[in-house]
Amino acid sequence: MKQRRLCSPASLAHAALLAAAAVALLPLAAGQPWPTCGSSGTYKAGSTYESNLHDLAVALRATAASSPTKLFAAGTRGGAPDAVYGLLLCRGDVSVSDCYDCGTRAIRDVGRAVCRRAKDEALVYNQCYARFSDRVDFLAASDNSGGETLLISGTNISSADVAGYDRAVTDLLAATVRYAVESNTARLFATGQRVGADPGFRNIYSMAQCSPDISPAACRRCLEDVLGRWWQLFPLNGEGARVAGGRCYLRSELGVGPFYTGAPMVLLRADGL
Repeated sequence: MKQRRLCSPASLAHAALLAAAAVALLPLAAGQPWPTCGSSGTYKAGSTYESNLHDLAVALRATAASSPTKLFAAGTRGGAPDAVYGLLLCRGDVSVSDCYDCGTRAIRDVGRAVCRRAKDEALVYNQCYARFSDRVDFLAASDNSGGETLLISGTNISSADVAGYDRAVTDLLAATVRYAVESNTARLFATGQRVGADPGFRNIYSMAQCSPDISPAACRRCLEDVLGRWWQLFPLNGEGARVAGGRCYLRSELGVGPFYTGAPMVLLRADGL
């Protein structure tokens, strides 16, 4: 599904984020990665900061791809004023090799034409999320207050029952969040599917994930905060949307098949079968 990016600066407070989200729906250019570029400054080619950035990106890829139960890494390289902080979180159902490949794409993309050497940038791919910054706040936080990338599909549902669709999405996302924080605490990840009777939204798919270095309780707070803002951030009749942050990630999609691999961890049936 073609995605659009709902732009938000890298470190907005929630109130400011909500205000921006209401008006800042912009078409996404040519595909992955979907970036959010911060405004804390830039660095020069060949600088110490660039060297630290590259070394950190390589180290995060190696660590995340060698941790099959977590598929995650976070860390820092260098000292002030050239310190770089970073995080790589692969989707919880991908293979180690796919995680490595996504980390390789992040190494290639970070700091280049995507964000024109912005020091603070987030890169969203279908298989992973990468964040690099000269500021440690996003690693120190247990929520997405350090910044979010908001993506939305470019199409709307065909059903006239928008209210029913919104309830269905909310119910599925809430169930997926519960599974991630209660039944998969080692990885803090869950996938879901809702099967309904309305042909306009028969199959809805979902994903909830947190970086596994935060507690299940913090993960729940982060994801429930995103879910509580969902219909303020996105149109009520959009086919799919996602909020990607350094601490938690929530996604829903309408379609004929899932965007994740394997059977859904959560299955909600509303089709009478």
